[in-house]
Amino acid sequence: MTSANLARLANVIVVMKMGLFGKTQDKPPKDLVNEWSLKIRKEMRVIDRQIREEMLEDTFESMEDDEMEEAAEAEVDRILFEITAGALGKAPSKVTDALPEMEPPAAASEDESEEDIEEMQSRLAALRS
Repeated sequence: MTSANLARLANVIVVMKMGLFGKTQDKPPKDLVNEWSLKIRKEMRVIDRQIREEMLEDTFESMEDDEMEEAAEAEVDRILFEITAGALGKAPSKVTDALPEMEPPAAASEDESEEDIEEMQSRLAALRS
């Protein structure tokens, strides 16, 4: 809870006590208690919402910390360098060559399927005779 929220809550409590226990009361105590209870609940909801917003902001700020991410990457690189005894540092950083294009398997299967059909037809003709 921030100091602003604590101060706001303290003010609500002080005002509540003054209204409930002051010498001039226009309403019966039961109505005053109900009224102030409602006001306090509303104020607590506002404070609760503000606290949640602050927590979310803090969380998102910590997630966006680029310096921390860079430090983590540097640490991972250092550990990998130690584990591989420096061999990882000698490896190329990127491969820019494109892989050779393969012949689609569908063209080869068409030739094979035609041969299979001819073979099956010759077997069928042999069985019929």
